Amino acid sequence: MITIKEIANIMNVSPTTVANVIHGRTSKVSKENVERIQQALKEHNYVPKMGLEALTKGKTRLIIVVIHTTKRYTQTTVGDPFYSQTICVLEEEIRRAGYYMMLYIDRNLDNIFKTALSWNVAGIIAVTLSKTNYDKLCSLVDCPVVGIDTFMEDTASLPDQGYHVTLDDIGAGKQMANYLINTGFSNIIVISDAKIGSSALRAAGAKAALKEHGISTEKQWHMVLDTQKRRRDSQYNSLLALAGKKYVLFCTADQLAFEVIGYLNEHGCHVPRDISVCGFDDNPYAEFCIPKLTTMHQDIARKGELASELLFRLLSGEKVAEKAIHLPVELVVRKSVLPPD
Repeated sequence: MITIKEIANIMNVSPTTVANVIHGRTSKVSKENVERIQQALKEHNYVPKMGLEALTKGKTRLIIVVIHTTKRYTQTTVGDPFYSQTICVLEEEIRRAGYYMMLYIDRNLDNIFKTALSWNVAGIIAVTLSKTNYDKLCSLVDCPVVGIDTFMEDTASLPDQGYHVTLDDIGAGKQMANYLINTGFSNIIVISDAKIGSSALRAAGAKAALKEHGISTEKQWHMVLDTQKRRRDSQYNSLLALAGKKYVLFCTADQLAFEVIGYLNEHGCHVPRDISVCGFDDNPYAEFCIPKLTTMHQDIARKGELASELLFRLLSGEKVAEKAIHLPVELVVRKSVLPPD
């Protein structure tokens, strides 16, 4: 790859003159030299170093995508289809708009904040941050910030530069629970992996549906899985006693449903004959697992597209009135839920 210094030697000008032409600072460069240097840059396929541009105080075409992970990801966050799909769509949309994406994933929130402050970026897309931490990120930076699933319960408290793309998780959880109740189940256990965020909101929606149908929530109706494998397996083991008792397990993410189905089948509990299981997300593996998973479909790709669109509208100077976009969900009925006799 040719450098500015090599172009300067070819054209018999200083590297500073070449750099000025590259960055549009041509007031002190003759028209003839500008044309000659631009032609040389084209002929030699010069590629500017975007990292240097991103570190300067001037215009940057760098977008940072930050993801806050949890301890349940023992290997890699991008192994979860939700995150891998989101990242792929964001990269494609950002690249199509002529920008470059930096991806930063961390459990440590301070590291996320420091990284966002350390780089001169045009904008930020924040994925799965809590409301408190999303607000803090917005307060620290002076560029547009768009959130994906940052667990906002309302839009009134969004900071001025904050925008949000998500689902109506409470409504979606309620929709799934209503389907299970209408199918004939009264023994419903919601299984999630967090007490906050989308999992908690989906569980809250399911609980609301149970109450509306007069189904008691005083007995166990919600299991929050431990992050430690031994204790998690112990929780799964407790589900074996429910076999044959007309129970359905509503997992607030498909990944959890796959875990549950695998454990139950491995320990002699057949799904759905002994226990029914359903999920949430409709990730690419939902129709390939055994049995095929009944789940709530969300358009993950559309989330990424809308988040990118929002960010670039803001970067263009447009005043966007809508602070939050809630995407619809759709029930997908497959083979993992068997109506009780």
